[in-house]
Amino acid sequence: MSRAIIVSGGSIGDYSYYKNKIKEDDFIICADGGIKHLLEMGIYPHLWLGDFDSCKFCEIVSKNPKLKEVETITLNTKKNETDTHYACIKAIDRGYKEIVIWAALGGRIDHAISNIHLLEFLKNNGAKGTIEDEKNTLCLCSEELIIQKKRKYLSILPISSSAVIKSTNGLLYPMENFTLTRDISMGVSNEIINEEASISLSSGLVLVAESDD
Repeated sequence: MSRAIIVSGGSIGDYSYYKNKIKEDDFIICADGGIKHLLEMGIYPHLWLGDFDSCKFCEIVSKNPKLKEVETITLNTKKNETDTHYACIKAIDRGYKEIVIWAALGGRIDHAISNIHLLEFLKNNGAKGTIEDEKNTLCLCSEELIIQKKRKYLSILPISSSAVIKSTNGLLYPMENFTLTRDISMGVSNEIINEEASISLSSGLVLVAESDD
């Protein structure tokens, strides 16, 4: 099945980076004010949802009449989930197992942290979630993960209170039977030295962050 791309309202610097990554069969979900990013790329979503508190809905639609043809879900401003969380729910409801979130970082730090936590929500609901921007790719690992080298640095950060790294392969600083806890920074700024690397966990859950300068 094709993947779902969720465009949130965080920061985007280089629109061409994202536009070049969109595939023909991607299902694009826009979360509220993320519409400004899509319009900058000249792209219309398949689904646009939100409480529209961060964008001038009527004004945007009047300037972009094609948006009237887009499926739109208006959420109550008094709700339990963020717009991006609700977009994740709709992607899962529609059967998508690969979900990529863009514009999820930058801006308000609480939203950025919440968006990272949504990776665990996606995992718990049977989907592979990724957050990506121009300099970072974030995903979770609970058992084994193989990573193709695309960026300079690779950091392994515990999401659970502790995580036991059974082994790693293809990293500059290998780990074996090492317990990572949230109060140490041991897993930051490793590097992939081969074309790919692998991580194997005995227990716990980690955030794997590939990053460039």
